[in-house]
Amino acid sequence: MTDRPAQHSAPPSVRRVLTLLVAACIVPIVLVLAVLIINFYRQEEARLVENTLNHARHVSAAADREVRSTQLALQVLASSYLLHERDLRTFHARISAVVDKLHVDSILLLDLDGRILLSTLRPYGSALPQLTDRPLLQRTRSTAMPGVSGIFTGPLVGQPIVTIAVPVIENGKVVMSLNATVTPATLQPLLFEQKFPESWRAGIVDQQFRIITRSHDMARLAGQQLPAELRQPLSRERESAFDSYTLEGKRSLFVYHRSPQTGWTAILGIPHDELTAPLQRSLFWLITLSVIALALGSTCALWLARRVTRSIQALIAPALAVGQAVPLPLPRLYFSEARELGQALQIAARDLQRARADSSESEQRLALAARAAHLGIWTRDLRQQQIWVSQAWRELFGFNAEQPITLDDLLARVHPADRQHVQRTLDSTLYGATRYDMEFRIELASGCQRWISSHGSVEFDRHQRPTLVRGVSLDITSRKQAELDLQQKQKEVTHLARVAMLGELSGALAHELNQPLTAILSNAQAAQRFLGQPAPDLAEVQEILNDIASEDQRAGAIIARLRSLFGKHDAQRQRISAQSLIDSVQHLISNDLIHQRLTLRTELCKETLTLEADPVQLQQVLLNLLMNACDAQSQQIEHSNLIVLRSARVGQTLQLSISDSGGGIPAEALEQIFTPFYTTKARGMGLGLSICRSIVDAHGGRLWAENNSHGGATFHLRLPLAEAAQP
Repeated sequence: MTDRPAQHSAPPSVRRVLTLLVAACIVPIVLVLAVLIINFYRQEEARLVENTLNHARHVSAAADREVRSTQLALQVLASSYLLHERDLRTFHARISAVVDKLHVDSILLLDLDGRILLSTLRPYGSALPQLTDRPLLQRTRSTAMPGVSGIFTGPLVGQPIVTIAVPVIENGKVVMSLNATVTPATLQPLLFEQKFPESWRAGIVDQQFRIITRSHDMARLAGQQLPAELRQPLSRERESAFDSYTLEGKRSLFVYHRSPQTGWTAILGIPHDELTAPLQRSLFWLITLSVIALALGSTCALWLARRVTRSIQALIAPALAVGQAVPLPLPRLYFSEARELGQALQIAARDLQRARADSSESEQRLALAARAAHLGIWTRDLRQQQIWVSQAWRELFGFNAEQPITLDDLLARVHPADRQHVQRTLDSTLYGATRYDMEFRIELASGCQRWISSHGSVEFDRHQRPTLVRGVSLDITSRKQAELDLQQKQKEVTHLARVAMLGELSGALAHELNQPLTAILSNAQAAQRFLGQPAPDLAEVQEILNDIASEDQRAGAIIARLRSLFGKHDAQRQRISAQSLIDSVQHLISNDLIHQRLTLRTELCKETLTLEADPVQLQQVLLNLLMNACDAQSQQIEHSNLIVLRSARVGQTLQLSISDSGGGIPAEALEQIFTPFYTTKARGMGLGLSICRSIVDAHGGRLWAENNSHGGATFHLRLPLAEAAQP
């Protein structure tokens, strides 16, 4: 009797398992689809309500902008001197000229009793009615603030209008009201600009829920009050949605938003059949396609199960061999795709072996290059909050080889003055920044400082969330020190240029100082004579002493100006008016102009313009340009004795122009004159204009020159105004 092999129960086939799996998935999938469909419907409805509410907000915001712009224009007109002088005829002509530009239908002026003083709808002097109902006028008078009315029938046009009013204030009191009227037709484009579907109903109502304007049948309905079934839900909240019927009797979803500025409410009505029809179609197709997909999936899974199983099992051994990078011979396979997969596994095994060798070589090269360049390499895992750094990085920042590194450890090494900037830059990688470059100082345990240049790039996952930051850090202390040394030398050159300018002005300044000193000497001698008399006149002596003190203060002011201009100090920016800057320069150069028999004429902007700048450096620029103009005038045998200094506002900048009547500048030298050591003077150093341009560039401005058509040259200096420099 022969032994038979033990019988074991056969495992379930792929076909049986897939059949049971499909059957087990049908019921849960159907339930999930049902839940998804219900949620989909609710989400679609909420999305439509939110989108429509945004449209209502846009309409309300557009109406607010129209009201605000009209109020601003009226406030400008209300401040006109013509109203304060009661020149109403001229004021009527002025507002008639601008009424079309304001997108309003008319402008009128009321006194506090409601009498219409003038209107752009009537010629000046025409008889005008008096308002009987004037709540907006009373509100404007009591609050002294601009306001807007509801819709009412205008006494001049006999049709519905709204009024926008601003107070006319004199000596702190409201004396009149300047109003602009707008018809519903003028406001209707605010609705059409949103390009709503033709089936929607859009409108704006006032504080009493009277229709100001409407997208449909506006001419008939303007000024009418909404029915109670619409007014009641509108009065509950500032913005919401509710179901009701339109004025045409069609059931719709109404979405509204009330403006806190005007009290007007923007209302949008969407027909219910337009809301539900797309959702019903989506629901039908979603269910149909889900059933079809489930049926096809089950059929295909059962048909392919037996055929796929054999090929999958045959590829298990080659797949396991890939990890060891050892290709195995392929078994017999039933599908061309399975054969291709098997060949791909063999290729993958060979590529993996080659990639491991290349990766090892690349890592060695990278480590060698980093050590040669003294680069510190680091990686920051944003998900795990872990930081890996190379040994070179640890040496750069003064960490030992075993010490774990955290972000707080890094920030603790950063110089306190740079720590906030480094923290903000690192935080930016969490909010969408793709890379960063920064320079900062660190303080080592030995007490010395080191400048670091750090560069990083951010990696994102498939949801565009930052996951990893890689970068390098480099010691740039030597370069930074060289930059600081260069800045110091530039400061010294600028100071030497000011000292050289002092030499050129020394004769005129000596004369200016001689005048108060001579007056002090004369007054002191006179005081001695009075005091030598038997009965000196003490009142006269007191006046002499007052003159001495005044002349002494004058001499002190001259010396203070010289010390501020030629003292050696760091640039310190402050707010300074253009007028005071020009006045200070005129004081310094006035006597030099007199000695050379030249006249400086100023043509200055009437507006008060303020700069954020170093006044001493700007004085140096203006003095250099004015002295160059004096030299250009004196080199001509026959020349005008006039130099012109102009100031003007150009956008958000101040432009200063200095014009002379000299020989001009050769065309080829117009740009070279700003090059260091280039000069057209016999004894010039060639640094003045170069330093001037450097100072102007440091202030964010521009300096250039051009020849005048009538002879001579003009230097233009343009600097940003203080308000333009604010962040």
